Amino acid sequence: MKTRLSDFVDFENVVANLSTFGIVVIDRRFNVVLWNRFMELNSNVRAENVLGKNLFDAFPELNRNWLEKKIRSCMILKAASFSSWEQRPYLFRFNASAVAAGEAEFMYQDASIFPVHDHKGEVQGVCIAVHDATRLVEVTGMLERTMDQALDLEESNRRDGLTGVFNRKFFDEQITQEIVNARRYNWPLTLAMIDVDHFKSINDTYGHSSGDEVLRRLAERLKSMVRSSDTLFRYGGEEFALILPHIALENASFLLNRLRKAIETMVVELEPAIQVSMTVSIGVAQLEDGLAPGQLVSRADEALYSSKRAGRNRVTCYVEADPDLPVADLPPPTTVT
Repeated sequence: MKTRLSDFVDFENVVANLSTFGIVVIDRRFNVVLWNRFMELNSNVRAENVLGKNLFDAFPELNRNWLEKKIRSCMILKAASFSSWEQRPYLFRFNASAVAAGEAEFMYQDASIFPVHDHKGEVQGVCIAVHDATRLVEVTGMLERTMDQALDLEESNRRDGLTGVFNRKFFDEQITQEIVNARRYNWPLTLAMIDVDHFKSINDTYGHSSGDEVLRRLAERLKSMVRSSDTLFRYGGEEFALILPHIALENASFLLNRLRKAIETMVVELEPAIQVSMTVSIGVAQLEDGLAPGQLVSRADEALYSSKRAGRNRVTCYVEADPDLPVADLPPPTTVT
């Protein structure tokens, strides 16, 4: 004779006394047939006070429209359904347990609803299984906060503390990647080096804190004028680098001259009685075949120094031509429109 586990185990008693997992069984009329220990402890409603009663009458705070549809669908289709705390935070509004809660205001729950059959295989009701997912929610939230903090730290490590634009370290990484992309997709790439003219005199005259304010305001103006695809960096001191993808040297020169003119008209008000204006010198170089990142930077720097030597407040493009004339000045900025 075959022995079944159910012959000597009182499953109903086992389920009723579970204190770590909620079990509710209701019949086809939504009357409560089983209300286990977990549900008693968390609802503060004893089983004898809810058994035989309509679930929705006993707990009017339940989302009846949603839950009733779930239950009817389960009985008709004879298929289980699942509700995650990510979709719906809870089924029953219980207080979070002191052990798992942390700062949670209520118990987050995963819930399963599956049909209950009689001995003939007919569906006579459903079982609602409730799992306390609060600890999982707390851990998930902690991991997300940690990830956000890590991303914030990574972002701050890429930024210049004074101006808020990207820093030299990130420039060294990004210029290499931009060159890789330009060669892979066969698009032009231009690099501009921008330096404040006579910046030392601003520091000497008004003090370093005033010089810092000038650099902050300059960075804001530069950011406001470049394209969304461009990337601005503080290269060092009063020098900035600007990576311009998808734009050839000639078009970049017009963009940079507009930028130069805008800076020329800037006035930085340090105090009501102190107003500082400035100009910048700009050197521009375009990526060529076989050119390494360091070589591209050197060409842009060389063009920048030519702008300085030619009188400052101008844009100069590097042109690979006669070795004796490696740099060619653009037409006077006022003639570029």
